[in-house]
Amino acid sequence: MTRPRLVRGLLVWALVCLGLLCGSHSRGRIDMIDKPSEALERWCIDALNAARNRDPRPPVPGSYEGAGPTFVTVWVQGLPLRTHVGPPNLVTAIDEAAQAFVADERLTERPEWDADDDGRARFTVEVTLGEGPFPPSWPYLEYFSLVPIYEGVAAEYEGRRGYVTPEEIRANGHYEGAMPTAVPELSPGARTEALLGRLARDMGLDKEDLFRDGEVWRFRAHTISESTYPNETEVTEEALRTASVEGAEFLLRHQKRTGEYTYVYDGATGRNRPEAYNLPRHSGTTYFLAQVDRYHGMPAARAGAIRALSWIERTQLRRCGEHPCIESYGRADVGSAALTVVAATEILAKAPDPTAQRLAEGLTGFLLSLQREDGELMHEYDLQRQEPIDVQHMYYSGEAAFALLKAYQVLDDEAILEAARRLMGHLTGAGWNFLGSRYYYGEEHWTCIAAGEGRALVEDSSAAADFCRRWYVFNDALQFREGDTQWSVSGGYGVGPVLLPRLTPVGSRTEAFVSTYQLLTHRGEPADDVRQLVERGLGMLLRWRWAPGPTHLLAHPAEARGGMPGSPIDLTVRNDFVQHAGSAWIRWADVLRAEREARGAGPGSAGDPDED
Repeated sequence: MTRPRLVRGLLVWALVCLGLLCGSHSRGRIDMIDKPSEALERWCIDALNAARNRDPRPPVPGSYEGAGPTFVTVWVQGLPLRTHVGPPNLVTAIDEAAQAFVADERLTERPEWDADDDGRARFTVEVTLGEGPFPPSWPYLEYFSLVPIYEGVAAEYEGRRGYVTPEEIRANGHYEGAMPTAVPELSPGARTEALLGRLARDMGLDKEDLFRDGEVWRFRAHTISESTYPNETEVTEEALRTASVEGAEFLLRHQKRTGEYTYVYDGATGRNRPEAYNLPRHSGTTYFLAQVDRYHGMPAARAGAIRALSWIERTQLRRCGEHPCIESYGRADVGSAALTVVAATEILAKAPDPTAQRLAEGLTGFLLSLQREDGELMHEYDLQRQEPIDVQHMYYSGEAAFALLKAYQVLDDEAILEAARRLMGHLTGAGWNFLGSRYYYGEEHWTCIAAGEGRALVEDSSAAADFCRRWYVFNDALQFREGDTQWSVSGGYGVGPVLLPRLTPVGSRTEAFVSTYQLLTHRGEPADDVRQLVERGLGMLLRWRWAPGPTHLLAHPAEARGGMPGSPIDLTVRNDFVQHAGSAWIRWADVLRAEREARGAGPGSAGDPDED
């Protein structure tokens, strides 16, 4: 093929693609009307509660006409008991729903109907803002037919109509899970087949009849509820401390007397979701509890952390050669040992404790025994053969470097500091040196947390500072700003406006960039750009934490308060979701505390609170 023909062919291909994209956008776009006023939204919930209590209806503060039906739902312990489909006129829809609910003995005779406690019935109102076609069933693309949080599905067949609202889709977890990936918690795509099957059943049809002869479309809705979620919160020292304490209280509420935590809490059911318990995350969670006590002062959090360490010592400790180690499902590994050292040394940084002292000393010795000549660690230990296994896993070396630096500060052994220096040299040097290594990075949050911890301990921190700044630049390009997507996810990380960002990476990376900020300011380098990234991430975490969260979707909102879900549409909380967000909150609160005190004391550097 000649060059001119190739160029013409590429131009034609580009024009065809552009035409298809424009056509798809034009066909799939939903033109939306404005939402109701805040006063009218408050009136909706007040009017429904007044009807339930048999009180006079409050004065109507205005009027509103939606672009389609109004959906009013009664929720009890996270379950939708009844949905009234009303007209577009919002006031009329509320009046009709209130009358229908009060006349329904199946609702009024339930104890939750008249309750005034955490288990009471709650109302939501979903106002239609616009409608649009449902895309064709193209493989994989059909999974992205709906905008999570905002869009529902409707159908009509021979005069019968059915609806699945956005809040029902959230409650059933059908906004994700259609496309399993290698990462279990990352399964994007709406379960459209299940949603359409639900519509057909509700309408008394076979799914095939609906697909063949019915009409299916999408609708965009705005939800009015008792609890605003996400909750816009300014990033202040007070807000960060409050979030940290409530996160610690959540973990303590769900900690067993033996010391274990609920690993995955299901907010929709209020119960523990059975999954294999993760020991590194157990110890990371323990570290956060100890942080809250150290930086804020919370004796209950310290007691919970010591209880969690005692459980490890009683049940998981084994011998690996001359040193104690931690068994996790038949193997001993660096991750469990390193984060247990991190937790133990955080407890010891405030006050002595014999359990923490024994674990810090013994497990630090185990980590030292696994170091190679190049500074890297062997990450596993064969308990039967009593010999190390030279394999490497994600996170473990960064966790170990952090553990060794913290261990040195409480054990005061130069051999520990030398091992940490060699490991950090490997992680920020030869350990990330390959073709393209300047343009791509993995999950390096523990590495940069360790770099920040060692800012005053490692004589030459230039390599660590260079590595973490490059990692910052990489992530800064991935971080959403206000207006990048249709969701309130400024501060999250992603590669486009289609997928909702996960909250866990926001927590772990923000925690790491707090350390990067401390490292750079300690070195006298500019760090205002890092500060902005940190505060965007903190703001997103504050908005989406359960404080109290989407209470109508939660079985026990008071029990769930303080939890951090995996994403804005996730109704589960894993203990490390709270830990990473909480560690970022409490440590930045301490940075702000140091800056506040420095301003009160007069001129001086405020970027390094440990050097006050």
